[in-house]
Amino acid sequence: MTNGTGEPVRRRLLAGRYRIDGSLGRGGMSEVFHGYDERLDRRVAIKLLRPSSPGAIPAAPDSPEAVEILDNLDRDRKRFLREIRTTAQLEHPGTPAVYDTGVDTSPDGSAQLWLVMQLLRGSTLESLLDRADYLTAPPSVSWAASIAAQIAAVLADVHRVDIVHRDIKPANMMVVDGGLVKVLDFGIAVLRGAGALPRLTQVDRTVGTPPYMSPEQCVGQVVNSASDIYSLGCLLCELLTGDVPFHGTTDTPLRAHHLQSPPPSVRRRRQDVPAELDALVISMLAKDAPARPSAEAVYEALLPHVTTPGEPFTGDENRDPTRPFRQPLLAPAKRREQSTRRSALTEAEAEALQLNVRKLLDDDRPSEAIILLEDGVTRAAHDSFLELRLRHFLAAAQFYAGEYTRASALFEVVGRDYRLHLPPDDSYVLDCSYHAGHAYAEIGKPDKALPHLRFFVQNAEPSADDDKADQIRDSRFVIAQMLANAGRPDEALTELKTVRELLVESFGADSIQVRNLDKQIARIRSLLGDDLSWE
Repeated sequence: MTNGTGEPVRRRLLAGRYRIDGSLGRGGMSEVFHGYDERLDRRVAIKLLRPSSPGAIPAAPDSPEAVEILDNLDRDRKRFLREIRTTAQLEHPGTPAVYDTGVDTSPDGSAQLWLVMQLLRGSTLESLLDRADYLTAPPSVSWAASIAAQIAAVLADVHRVDIVHRDIKPANMMVVDGGLVKVLDFGIAVLRGAGALPRLTQVDRTVGTPPYMSPEQCVGQVVNSASDIYSLGCLLCELLTGDVPFHGTTDTPLRAHHLQSPPPSVRRRRQDVPAELDALVISMLAKDAPARPSAEAVYEALLPHVTTPGEPFTGDENRDPTRPFRQPLLAPAKRREQSTRRSALTEAEAEALQLNVRKLLDDDRPSEAIILLEDGVTRAAHDSFLELRLRHFLAAAQFYAGEYTRASALFEVVGRDYRLHLPPDDSYVLDCSYHAGHAYAEIGKPDKALPHLRFFVQNAEPSADDDKADQIRDSRFVIAQMLANAGRPDEALTELKTVRELLVESFGADSIQVRNLDKQIARIRSLLGDDLSWE
């Protein structure tokens, strides 16, 4: 994180490694931030429970107000700890991964629980439903079925370990890149047989969200996995038709509908809904909990409807929930966060940015450097050479982050742009050819790697500090490897002979470097049927 000039801004660290950045959202008992793990160089989500400090309670210690505040704080703490323990048990791809947790103590003695989780980039189902037009262009049946099927798969997994979510609703679902649906907020989840009655709220209040609450939740009875199925049935009805099954009126409250009114037919609300899905929703909304299907049965019933050939998807293609069923196990391409800053980068900011990026790369934090540079490249569009230099930096950051596919392509383009104005032996040009060649080699593309590596070897001259000599020798060794991989062992051996001479000159004939190279030479010669010793 930087200030307006690109210089680092000191941020609060948890456990000496998790930096807290901007807020993502706030609830009644906690706030969620996007942050950064400085040890593993990755973005994370950080949930903080509001601090609990008895000295901060605005009431006399023995007053009823103080007792109630302390009781609420203790209840929030227990709920937060339960969410940590519950979520940490889950290993399904439809639940966010838990990375770490702990307690942070402030100088005033107040303690704050924190939870570090996978940072999700996507859209809540609530926002998708708000934007959907069910009157003129309703989302497809397969879209609705795919979302519900993914939620059912998560519920099947958590129900096996006796976890009940208790708050299945659109706001607690997120569709992320790749079309995966993530089930969020296990903060009020319960373990069956371990206090299933809603004890995390006042006695006269129920747990859940009224439009999606099961009959047993409405009357404060013990909840089990069937309660989640009822809530999912309400959600599936909304996904298919744009509306929940029931609405309260002055004559009939919402609670009474859940307890007494027969479930509506989604097919009557939307004629293209298959009869099988209509029957499924009705079974999920059964008043009697044992009559509802299991999560596994719901998943199996939805599976035939998750993809329809030729059916168009009008949303973000990368977040199409049918994609995991059409292309199972195929991960989506990573998409970087888009910066909202678009003001032109000043000369002073550019200089500070480059210094900051060098420091981040020296500290082995390339992912953070990439984010800063992507913003810098956008803001440097007014200055073609500055933009080119920042793209060069960006390619280097991608290379050292191990993103060789992105780095190779960017180094190739930047090097080509440099050569329009600079000679072949310019340090910028050579750096691009060197790294482009090695990046292509890392991803096994000899036809792409060889031209760049040869260009570098032909135009580079050893420097006084021998760094360039090392790069030339390493590049020639990689050239030999690429030739061998391309089925050209004779040429590979010729190149390795030159590499061996350079190694003998630098380290001696009996060095470990030369002995290791001789082993590789022997392997290539054996492929040619040539067992002669190296001369």
